[in-house]
Amino acid sequence: MKYYFESFCYLFLFSLIIASCSTQKNRFLNRQYHSINTKYNVLFNGKEALTIGEEILNATIEDDFFEILKTDPILLKGERFDRNTIVPGFDKAEEKAVKAIQKHSMNIEGFQRNNFIDEAYLLLGKARYYDRRFFPAIEAFNFLLENNIDQPVYIEGRIWREKTNIRLQNNQIAINNLRPLARKLINKNQFYGLANATLAQAFINLKEIDSASYYMIRAANHEKILSSKVRYAYISAQLYELKGSKDLARYYYNSIVELNWQASRKFWINAKINSLRLSHEKFKTPFVQPINNLLKVYENKIFSHSLNRALGVYYLSKEKDSLVNIYLKKSLKSKGIDNPTRKVNYRDLADLNFKNKKYLFTGSYLDSLLLLLPKESIIKNKTQRERDNLSDVIFFENQFKETDSLLSLLGLNEAEQRKYFQEFLLKKRELELDKLKILTKEKKSNTFFKTNSPPLFYFYNPTLVLKGKQHYASTWGKRPNIDNWRNKVQVQFKNTLFQKNKKDTNPNVSKIEIESVDFYINQIPKSPGIIDSLKQKNHQAALKLGLIYKEKYKDKKLSIKNLKYVIDSLAPPVFLTPALYHLYKIHLDGSKDLANNYKNQLINQFPESIYSKVLLDPNNYVLGELRTPKSMYLKMLNKYLEGNYIEALSMMEGIKVLLVATKWESKAMLIKAQILGRIYGKTVLEEQLSLIAKEYPSSKSAIKAKRDLENINKNFKEKTKTLAEFKWVFPYKRDSDFEVKKLIDSLEININQLQTKNWKLTNDTYNNDYQFIVIHGIKSKLQIDSIKQKLPESTLKLLDSNNFVALSAQFRKIFIEKSWKRTN
Repeated sequence: MKYYFESFCYLFLFSLIIASCSTQKNRFLNRQYHSINTKYNVLFNGKEALTIGEEILNATIEDDFFEILKTDPILLKGERFDRNTIVPGFDKAEEKAVKAIQKHSMNIEGFQRNNFIDEAYLLLGKARYYDRRFFPAIEAFNFLLENNIDQPVYIEGRIWREKTNIRLQNNQIAINNLRPLARKLINKNQFYGLANATLAQAFINLKEIDSASYYMIRAANHEKILSSKVRYAYISAQLYELKGSKDLARYYYNSIVELNWQASRKFWINAKINSLRLSHEKFKTPFVQPINNLLKVYENKIFSHSLNRALGVYYLSKEKDSLVNIYLKKSLKSKGIDNPTRKVNYRDLADLNFKNKKYLFTGSYLDSLLLLLPKESIIKNKTQRERDNLSDVIFFENQFKETDSLLSLLGLNEAEQRKYFQEFLLKKRELELDKLKILTKEKKSNTFFKTNSPPLFYFYNPTLVLKGKQHYASTWGKRPNIDNWRNKVQVQFKNTLFQKNKKDTNPNVSKIEIESVDFYINQIPKSPGIIDSLKQKNHQAALKLGLIYKEKYKDKKLSIKNLKYVIDSLAPPVFLTPALYHLYKIHLDGSKDLANNYKNQLINQFPESIYSKVLLDPNNYVLGELRTPKSMYLKMLNKYLEGNYIEALSMMEGIKVLLVATKWESKAMLIKAQILGRIYGKTVLEEQLSLIAKEYPSSKSAIKAKRDLENINKNFKEKTKTLAEFKWVFPYKRDSDFEVKKLIDSLEININQLQTKNWKLTNDTYNNDYQFIVIHGIKSKLQIDSIKQKLPESTLKLLDSNNFVALSAQFRKIFIEKSWKRTN
């Protein structure tokens, strides 16, 4: 009997559970079943996933303390705003919210009977918001607000919808929707701080600082969550500082400092730095000593980048550049440094070095900064332009430095070279040992159990290991980790194969570098050809630097230094004449005697140079009628476009002096290359384009020259056509008495009369001596014979016996390779 009773009870309970599963029946059991299942199962797991995601986000976010902080940052380092988040948890939260809505929603007769579905929609919107899918998020919040819901969920839903509108840059809509709610809420309400902070963020985005400050203070004063309260207080201080109210800014910074360890340490450190700075500015209180005291605290080591930067900025305001350099570099070397601090440090160091005319270091810091800036941003494009403007000076500074070092080594005898490399290797090894000692000291300071006795086994002694590596490098060199590594031939062969697979064209990759004096001495060039090339590059770099500093940076001191180097090193006339001319121009505003000395030296030693001609006869020289480099370039360009190549080339020689070290110089040289290529053929064009790529390596003209070189080296193939096309060519000598105009006019008249379609007549420069009158668009040779019979005798008399017919492909080859020869 008992068995049947228990079975009946189980069956009854099972029937109740089955009956309560329906979401379409408005019964107590159904409502309770779905509410409890939603709250303690699906929704609970979803909220837990969302909390995990928020904690990961808060722990890993990098706040930019050099800008006004965001009220709710959601973008991690390396993430893009238009992509979904990489933080785990939010996708699971969305999944649970969707499951709760789909399986437990009890929308009966337009009224929601499950009280926790509203929270599911709120969770859904939050998860999508954190995943940066703002349109689906705002859809979830709108659906939530359209239903009859509890007041706390309604208020939170309204705030989150406006947060989403702010992310979509609908700041004014967010203000209009949220301002009435923020004013209506009492300060004891749990959402009072969030509503006011969100409203303040919208005003910050619109740069309405007064309104933003008003609502942010309300949020900071009454927020219940400590982490949010600290953030709102810091933003309030930033806004007050932006408005110029430094006393109030200091008050809010101090409110964070007074929290001590209750506040997040990164906020505490930055608030302390700003509080000390503002106090120093107003009351002249100490700044450096308190910062140094903070650096000594072990817990602050992870924030040493902020503290060292604070000292660097302090010394920057005092114009102590050497100390600025030291502390900003210390900040960059700190282990816990974040990207925002890196960016401002690189920016400040780049500006500092540019101010001090250290352009190589400026370019290096700008290169580092560019790697940290977001792609396709305005600030990155601006920084890239700054870096591009330095490309010429950096290239030639490096070229001068390298060639000057090699030439200095070549000036030493073998004993002196050997001594130099011995000292170099000794210093290198000492530096390596010093670095090792510093690292060992740092490791010991971080170790709880300290022992003074050295390890017994050499493998655990870093000093002995380093010395062993140095001895290996000096004996065997840098060899790959392969079988038979002692076999030099095999190692070089495998290295070559590896580089071939990588498509590396460097011819020196297979050499084994041995850290020994003999190895380095053997690398010094001995060939007279290579040494002459080094001297030429050295003189070229010095001349270019002198002209760049003169024209671009208006730095007379550096310009004179480099131009005098060209003269003192007895450079060839091609470098010496422009150096003398520009030294004369520089000293005109200062020492007249020195200017005249350079002028006389130029005229007496190089009377036939273009620079001497300009000085001897400035009024009648072509420069007299031209005003600016741009106007001269445009005149030459017009001549080129009109087809007057010889005139354009002659003008180029005349205006060369004034184009030096301007952006028009490389452009003019590119036109010159095209003209010379047209006159003398493919080989000359290649030479000229290679020269442009070498002389102006970082200019746009050099990029185009390299691209043209690649195209020239490709095979010239005739485009596929349905019918072959011929050219009828009439060569004539440019200085002959040949009646060119009469022939052209006669041919044009007769071609028009004969109604030949698609025929075109041009007068092209072939080379320095000959012009080609060319009729284009001929489809068959038979057409030429029939037209000859129809031409009048006056035209036939004008035709030279050298006229010929060629296919388009043949004509192109003749023109490019200059292979046509006169028959008589």
